[in-house]
Amino acid sequence: MNSNDNDVKTYPAPWTLKGKGYILLYRFSKKEIQKDPFLSKKFKDCFLGGFGSVMIVDYQKSNAGPYQELLFIPGNFSYNERKKKTISKIYVSTKASVTNGILNWAIPKKLAEFKFKDLDTHKETIHVFSEEKEILNIKIKSGRFPFPVHTTLLPFPLVQERNDKAYYTTFSGSGIGYLAKIMNLSVNNDMFPKIIEKKPFLCIKVDPFNIYFPKSTIKEID
Repeated sequence: MNSNDNDVKTYPAPWTLKGKGYILLYRFSKKEIQKDPFLSKKFKDCFLGGFGSVMIVDYQKSNAGPYQELLFIPGNFSYNERKKKTISKIYVSTKASVTNGILNWAIPKKLAEFKFKDLDTHKETIHVFSEEKEILNIKIKSGRFPFPVHTTLLPFPLVQERNDKAYYTTFSGSGIGYLAKIMNLSVNNDMFPKIIEKKPFLCIKVDPFNIYFPKSTIKEID
């Protein structure tokens, strides 16, 4: 963070968030993860596989106000002999989210701009960019048949490292899901992991959803 972040109001955890978004599930190989430029060697060496994910979210309500988010989770890792996930790349649309994401959960958020545009009832485009550089541009079509979604079926126990400390956080959430399909996708590989050549295992639109982000458990890194 820089000196300007001192002017941003802090919003301590826990947070309750509401909105809509997309979850794109992937399965990455160890070879693919070794090439991820945004993941530290420590995490690359303890990669276990499992489901990784890209999430594109429009938070309409949060403790820090509305904001948008794009994030990447590579999959599962063996961290202190426990299975954990970590966010290796993430962009959000407000400085409040950047600052508080780092302070509360050590999530390495960066600032970007987002444009969500409805094409019709079931099609949407999302454009994410920073300083006129495109990060991601996607067009998604969602289905018509709703089903319940809950994190008990797909848990996200996170660990993030900052200043020689490990931040452990498991968020919970629920919502209404719809199967979705990527129609077009472009990604700047200098600014986000290389997913353009990878077909998602599953795409889900969740609208609406509720998420609870608790206070982290913080421990010294061994």
